[in-house]
Amino acid sequence: MLPPLKALQAFEATARLQSFSKAAESLYVTQSAISHQIKQLENFFGQPLLERQGKNISLTQSGDMLYTVVKDCFWRLNSVTHHLTDKPPVELKVLAQTSVAVEWLAPRLERFKQAHPQLDTLLDMATFANNFDADNFDIILGTWPSPDGFVSKALRTEYWYPVCSPEQYAQLTQGTPEELMAYPLYSSENGEDWSTWCQQLQLRQPATLNMRYVRLSLLAAKAVSSGIGFAMSNDFIAESAIASGQLVALRDYSFQLPWGHYQVHYKMNGVNDDAILTFVKWVASEVNKEPPKAAPVEANHQV
Repeated sequence: MLPPLKALQAFEATARLQSFSKAAESLYVTQSAISHQIKQLENFFGQPLLERQGKNISLTQSGDMLYTVVKDCFWRLNSVTHHLTDKPPVELKVLAQTSVAVEWLAPRLERFKQAHPQLDTLLDMATFANNFDADNFDIILGTWPSPDGFVSKALRTEYWYPVCSPEQYAQLTQGTPEELMAYPLYSSENGEDWSTWCQQLQLRQPATLNMRYVRLSLLAAKAVSSGIGFAMSNDFIAESAIASGQLVALRDYSFQLPWGHYQVHYKMNGVNDDAILTFVKWVASEVNKEPPKAAPVEANHQV
């Protein structure tokens, strides 16, 4: 014996949106109809599924158990329906910070499509947080703060480190971080990335540095790949260049840039919630596939 389908549909929408009114709006019925369907479902199971405290709604232990199963079943049913009715795949509008979009996300999108053929992605990129309208996107990936109306998930603790060309690396003789400051230093943060690096590694910063300025960390990494100088980078930006031998990573000199931690921001309470969560979980799994990197050096270097 199965529960009534309409009641399950009302329960799924209410549990997902945590609101009777939003559930009613999404199913094009009245709020009283939603309440009636959920009451019918609770009578069917003989126990409460939702806890109501004023306008706040939460799942009971039984409700949480049921929601986990119902959510998965509805997602599978939706996927099969799209396939059988030959409807176009759900398209997710994704925005990523330029460096991440070019060097990390774009090369991986085919993996996502192979794993989830029912979903399409439209990838765009932006350089700064004020260069785009967040309302035009479902998912945003970068170091920017969370836009209004988005849920945020930190991807990992990000370590930054100096990178250079193999030719530049071969010129190092002392094997100390202080030696780097004798060469051109490329910065996308008006020099603040190198100043923070000096502070965290307890280095005495020279009065003058041979600093070069660019607008993006990706440009800094590209600049030093020509043979001269050092840039600050991380695995999202430099991973492929390091793997191919274009850049050398000085991971022993890693540090944390306070504003350099990546998050994925995403919308909820919409018709594409399950598709969005699928993409978010996939991004997290791609990040977790990568081996852990060296933590910052605990050292006190003096020039």
